[in-house]
Amino acid sequence: MPFARILRSSALMGGAQAVTLATAFVRSKLIALTIGPAGIGLMGVFNAFNSNLAAIAGWGTATSVVRTVAGAPVAEKSRKEAAVRHFGRRLAWLSFFGVLVVVLPIGQLTFESQRYAAELLIAGLAVPCMVATGIWTALLQASGQVGAMARAQVAGGVLGLLAGLPFICYFGTLGIALAILFGAVAAAWVTWRAAARAVPPTEAAVNPVDLRELLHLGVIFQIGGVLGAVATYAVRVLILRSHGADQAAGLADAGFYQAAFAVTGSLPGVIFSASSSDFYPRVAAARDEQEARHITEKQVQASLLLAMPVLVALLTMGPLAIRFLYARGFEPAVPLLDWFVWSIFANMLGWPLGFWVVARRSKRTVAVFQALVSLLVLLLAFLLVPWFGVKGAAIAQFGSAAFYAGVLLVFTRRIAGEWLGAQTCLWLAAAAAVLGGSRWLMGFVASPYWGLIPTLLTTSLCMVIYLKVITRAREAGELA
Repeated sequence: MPFARILRSSALMGGAQAVTLATAFVRSKLIALTIGPAGIGLMGVFNAFNSNLAAIAGWGTATSVVRTVAGAPVAEKSRKEAAVRHFGRRLAWLSFFGVLVVVLPIGQLTFESQRYAAELLIAGLAVPCMVATGIWTALLQASGQVGAMARAQVAGGVLGLLAGLPFICYFGTLGIALAILFGAVAAAWVTWRAAARAVPPTEAAVNPVDLRELLHLGVIFQIGGVLGAVATYAVRVLILRSHGADQAAGLADAGFYQAAFAVTGSLPGVIFSASSSDFYPRVAAARDEQEARHITEKQVQASLLLAMPVLVALLTMGPLAIRFLYARGFEPAVPLLDWFVWSIFANMLGWPLGFWVVARRSKRTVAVFQALVSLLVLLLAFLLVPWFGVKGAAIAQFGSAAFYAGVLLVFTRRIAGEWLGAQTCLWLAAAAAVLGGSRWLMGFVASPYWGLIPTLLTTSLCMVIYLKVITRAREAGELA
């Protein structure tokens, strides 16, 4: 698979995700200005609650559907797609009733009261929409409709933002929940329309064998996703409880954590959108492990090339980013950025390796690795938050990401018979040096505006490399 093709796919899906990210930050900015850190903390709790239920009810379909449909013979694709739609409807209804059942006990566990029960219920009604969106997106992905996926993401993000903003302005914390709900409804509607056009429903009958395949395959992919979502939610609960009975202080800390996590944690979604849309099906179809390793290494390099300008900007101009995207009073979120940035850097290696193992080897192996990472981040947070406060949770995030990358590096060495190539190691070393050097230099200046210099230099270098690769590929006919 040509490096240019990987790079172009990453840029296409990354651009769409960037628009979605921008709409999310506009929403967060308004919440920060009208409600403050506690509002951002509440939004983080609501989103984590939804992610947990969506991960459970989604049953690993983001990966299992692609594997089932994309790998099916042409004559069986219609039948597989019919099974996916039938399976998805059942999961969406299951998630709806699941929200109604768990909202009160989870609200009591989280807030030690039912103060935010109505908000949690309204936000939770977004879960069926999230499950449905995941099913339709997986159908588009399995059919190779990367462009349709990108357009649906952009349209859904913009429409959801416009629908939710008035509620934030006039309904306070209830408005946050309504904005989350309407954002999910918009994304589901747009993705459904895109899937109906690109992968129209057929008259094929639903085969119980296909349903059992989705059910059994989803169990494997379910484990890591559910444990990761639970760990994320548990870390937020630890932060909420870190001030004892002072719930306002706990919500504020949760808001600072959410602010830093959103600024940095959304970047992998931008960079790795191609991993879930184009890279994963191609590495699964590789002829042998050597070709799979080659495709994976090119994905690592493409991810670094696209991510480096943003990572350098966050390390050198973090205070400006927090102030611009949120509001004054969010300065305690700035020290968390460094740990989250280095966590992303570790994921630049760990996540492509994880996709490789999922596509080529035992899914149970990846589930075990992800379970270990989830338990590790929770254990580290439990140990570090009492000592370092909310910063301890950020350190735990970095520790778990580094562990995941290291374990997968050793495992892929075993299945491929060799370590990463010298070129990829050089890319990783150069990127780490640029990040570390940029952060070190900022210690000698007083203003974060000086961070524009390393950011612009890094952006220019990455742009030159990108244009050179794309131009050569066009000349060679590799992008046809």
